[in-house]
Amino acid sequence: MVEYTIGPMEDGKKVHRLLRQLLPGVPLSGIHKMIRTGRIKANGRKVKPDDVVAEGDVLRLFMAQEDYEAVRKPKGKFGGVSRDVEIVYEDSRCLAVNKPAGLLTHGDKTEQKDTLVNRVLARLYDLNELIDSPFYPAPVHRLDRNTSGLVLFGKTPVVARELSEAIANGGIHKWYIAIVKGQAPEQGTIRATLDRSATGNRTVLAKGGKSAETRFWTVARSRSTCLVLIELVTGRTHQIRAHFERIGCPLWGDVKYGGAAPRSSTSSTSTRDAREELHQWLHAMWLQLPEGKLLTAPLPGPFLENLRKLGYTQRQIEDISRPPSTKGKGP
Repeated sequence: MVEYTIGPMEDGKKVHRLLRQLLPGVPLSGIHKMIRTGRIKANGRKVKPDDVVAEGDVLRLFMAQEDYEAVRKPKGKFGGVSRDVEIVYEDSRCLAVNKPAGLLTHGDKTEQKDTLVNRVLARLYDLNELIDSPFYPAPVHRLDRNTSGLVLFGKTPVVARELSEAIANGGIHKWYIAIVKGQAPEQGTIRATLDRSATGNRTVLAKGGKSAETRFWTVARSRSTCLVLIELVTGRTHQIRAHFERIGCPLWGDVKYGGAAPRSSTSSTSTRDAREELHQWLHAMWLQLPEGKLLTAPLPGPFLENLRKLGYTQRQIEDISRPPSTKGKGP
């Protein structure tokens, strides 16, 4: 028999979810069988899958100690998952990573294995940071597959909840860099209520939708494009993409929202170049934590290459890479 005392991080969790994280080497069917056959007890009483545990409860698992140790860190856990993830900042409460374009934050019907969440967990698993924790670090916001930049993870349920609330009430500030088509105003605030369309995985303007606010400053211009600094005041799905379509300056390369990049007429344009232009050029570059610390994810190489192809100078690129506060557009 193995005893496990419920700590503050597990308080309020359902038994079957706790066991899934406590025993990652046991499949869900095995967890339910252990519960059904009475091999799991809380405070001396048999549990049901949806029972909720509280801090101080004593969980008894009727299994051999060596079996328990084997399923706590099974061989092959996160097997085949890339460990290629850039951690920008980490402390005892949270961590922030720089997500590359093309990688999902969470799994969907097209991909379940190679996601940002799995890469982060695999990296921490290898460092033995998940062994004694029944809660896996979780992102408190997300970026679209083809948007790059900072994603923040909470390390405990309490911290994850606090950070999510801080994002919702404006306690965490986020700034993006984007390339947009056309001639955007020098600065502005876009307020337009948004809702999700029933078809096409799009966000649309809707009178009965959720309020959304985006602030922006145009910091450079080249040819038929602008480079804009964006402060996300609210965080609706596809908010930046839908709002800039609304003002007639869709994000460069964003086919879904009217920003497809013009096809180059030169034979030197490679298939790779053409393919890279078929997504929005949007990067979450700065994130300010509630205590005031400013995190930065530099513009990725492909983004810089695209800026140079569009005629932006090195001086313009260096200027946009300075923190928002140096431009009077942030704290």
